[in-house]
Amino acid sequence: MAPLKIIGAGYGRTGTLSLCRALDILGYSCHHMEKMLLDETQDPVLFTEAYKSSSGADWDHIFRGYDAAVDWPAAAFWETLLKKYPDAKVILTVRDPESWYNSVGKTIHDWPMNDGSAWPEKMLASRKMARTVVKEGELKLYSDKTAMLEHYKEHITNVRRVVPKDQLLVFESHQGWEPLCKFLGIDPPSNIPYPHLNRGSLFRERLLRVKEKIEESMPRKSSYHDHPFPHAAVSEIAAWEEACQLL
Repeated sequence: MAPLKIIGAGYGRTGTLSLCRALDILGYSCHHMEKMLLDETQDPVLFTEAYKSSSGADWDHIFRGYDAAVDWPAAAFWETLLKKYPDAKVILTVRDPESWYNSVGKTIHDWPMNDGSAWPEKMLASRKMARTVVKEGELKLYSDKTAMLEHYKEHITNVRRVVPKDQLLVFESHQGWEPLCKFLGIDPPSNIPYPHLNRGSLFRERLLRVKEKIEESMPRKSSYHDHPFPHAAVSEIAAWEEACQLL
């Protein structure tokens, strides 16, 4: 389904999951960190290698099956992706900087990302990708609040500077369907409210629902090699739940 028609340049915790669901409703197939965790065709190693390497990645292959991509890891490559897909529309989700920083601290920044021998191979790769691209990459300044907030603001400024105005939508979730659909040239869906998902207060609850969904799909007897991802995802989500007790 590549090439990408929509590139999300907004950082995680700016309404990216809500935007992803909205784009799905509008008929796109949207990539997101959550979908990457659940999609067995996705290889987190490719994102790790692309983040570390200056050589070109095979983006058509990486995003096969998707024509839109928001949230990390895709957002870390927004400028590279725009060069690859110069006709794509760019959506920059934004949020009040202080609110964004606090939300990150209570959610994704606490996601356990250290390796451990008990983790299946694919989940180790997912943890390594998240650590490389997010925690030690895009959020590497998080321990210095002033520096992190400045970096966040500079990111927004840079996206505004680089992306042609007619290809860019700066978007906040509370704005709903109207600006998004106008930007995409699509009529707003009737009788379907704009999704508002992944709020910090519901973060743990959402993870529990995802965990239950994965557990239901697991055969009673299976090996990691036969069914590698559901087992890995359940283990990761269980650990993530422990990290979200402050929510």
